[in-house]
Amino acid sequence: MVQTEIKEFDADVKRKIGQRIQEARIAKGLTGVDVAAYLDIQKNQMSRIENGRANCTVPQLFILSQLLDCSVDYLLFGKNQVMAISTKQEAAIKALLAAFSKNHL
Repeated sequence: MVQTEIKEFDADVKRKIGQRIQEARIAKGLTGVDVAAYLDIQKNQMSRIENGRANCTVPQLFILSQLLDCSVDYLLFGKNQVMAISTKQEAAIKALLAAFSKNHL
């Protein structure tokens, strides 16, 4: 699949990336100081990243995605990755659920 529109990396993109990082951090119950410590940066640098005034490095994005339990795709583009399952996998899951329900009634 080829993307037809290539966006510029501008202040708005940086701000949106920072917002997603902040939202994911808050959802995980972490403080900016906690995340800054994992990234080995100062808390004011973490604040600048979340406010869109500073960029993340690739190593920082790598750590953030693990720490915040989200994909780099989500942090950069806001896309939540949904894993599709086959109909065969779906049938197997339903069979397991049915068997589990019968054994624990």
